[in-house]
Amino acid sequence: MPLTATAPTAPTGTNPADADEATATALLNCLVREVSGPAGRATADGDRLTVRLGRTTLTARLPRPSHGPSPRLAGPFLRDGEEIGWYEVAELVAAELREWTGVANPEFLGQVVSSHQAMTAILRARETAPASPLLASEQSLIAGHRFHPSPKARQGTPATWLRYAPETGARFRLGLLAADPGLLCGEGDFGPLAAEGLLPVHPWQWRLLSGNPVLRRALATGLVREAGPGPEAAPTSSVRTLLTGPGGAQVFAKFSLDVRITNCVRKNAWYELASAPALTRLLKPLLGADLLGEPAYRTVALADRNLYEGLGVILREAAPSDAVVAAALADPWAGFLPEGVDPLEYWEAYARAVALPALRLFFDHGVVLEPHLQNVLILHDASGIPSRAVFRDLEGTKLLPGPALRELEPAVRESVTYDEERGWKRVAYCLFVNHLAEIAAALADRDPSCERELWDRLRTILGELPAHRRLTELLKGSPLPGKANLLTRWTRSPDRAARYVPVPNPMGA
Repeated sequence: MPLTATAPTAPTGTNPADADEATATALLNCLVREVSGPAGRATADGDRLTVRLGRTTLTARLPRPSHGPSPRLAGPFLRDGEEIGWYEVAELVAAELREWTGVANPEFLGQVVSSHQAMTAILRARETAPASPLLASEQSLIAGHRFHPSPKARQGTPATWLRYAPETGARFRLGLLAADPGLLCGEGDFGPLAAEGLLPVHPWQWRLLSGNPVLRRALATGLVREAGPGPEAAPTSSVRTLLTGPGGAQVFAKFSLDVRITNCVRKNAWYELASAPALTRLLKPLLGADLLGEPAYRTVALADRNLYEGLGVILREAAPSDAVVAAALADPWAGFLPEGVDPLEYWEAYARAVALPALRLFFDHGVVLEPHLQNVLILHDASGIPSRAVFRDLEGTKLLPGPALRELEPAVRESVTYDEERGWKRVAYCLFVNHLAEIAAALADRDPSCERELWDRLRTILGELPAHRRLTELLKGSPLPGKANLLTRWTRSPDRAARYVPVPNPMGA
């Protein structure tokens, strides 16, 4: 298939050594949240944080005081007073986890190294070509998740994926497949992505699937045919979701990638393909334009589920080009948080736009959104204050038992059902710990004196919601659930089985 990609070049002045501090900081963030903090082995003293690891102490700098669950850590990193590098930090964390859990993980250090290598390669290859605010923010996330031990880990060497990486400013052409009418299947209007009879293909995924014997036979017999290059595409923050569309119309296309990125192999499971239009029909009346619906999917029904899922594509609605992905607002490397705004005014508008809809959906309708930093887009008014939040990505959306769930087909119903406890932990983690805590920390970086007031104001805003048992516990200071990314990686558990650890709740009275 004649697929081409723009090869990124290194900008002048890039310092790949920043990957060292980002890697060490992410590891320590996780260790303190999930292990050392709950065990009482992490102590803040002035501008230093000291973590006791057996007979060793590991010390990091605290650039400012913190009142929230997302403290800022920075280098230099000292072991018993001697400065050490990022890999030595990783070895100390691995030793502590082995002692703490009683199990070994020979893969762990390799995953951390992979993440560091990826970040270094991204910094060397990064382009900053002009783009819309939306696309620029999607492609700005160089360091990734601050509370993940290997936030940029990607299967394969950088040479295999840099040309498709959002962080490099990549652009490339999709491929197109034609298939016999009886083989192409799906639901909804797929026209914004491809004409009737055609299926867009991610060139990276096409290469990964090229050895599949069922696909090779289908190509050899003409059941499936290469139909030339498709439209140009730009990868967004999730890597596999692209901003694309024929004729210049821009929509999102969520492709499968048989590649492990951070925790998971990023493939559209059959039930995720089927549930996207069903959940769109259910949620659109509740959120309207504040939801990027996923009204259609298309794939090829060959005699192999791996191909059905691996070639499956979900159409996602377009977003305003001046929207900004929330993760870019929270990321100090990205620099998208508006300058010159009053942090308290910004925060109040932000919390109302993001927190109130997500919690109302849970309390009133039993809908479990995943409003984490990459799943929410923010629009600002002319003064730089948030005016609206737009939610996206239905993959992790679940439903509690109730009338809404009964409207779905049985196969879809089973895949999207959560019990109330599991649903609350997911919403509360994504909304408060992953998302709002990071926005509050970014605002407090500019004015450290405001962080306590930010959380007090959030408490007042949440008090406007109707009474609910979960809300009452929250406002009394019940600990927040934090997803244990470090322990999940160490124990090699599937992401869906990730445990939660209690995180201090700064909203307590």
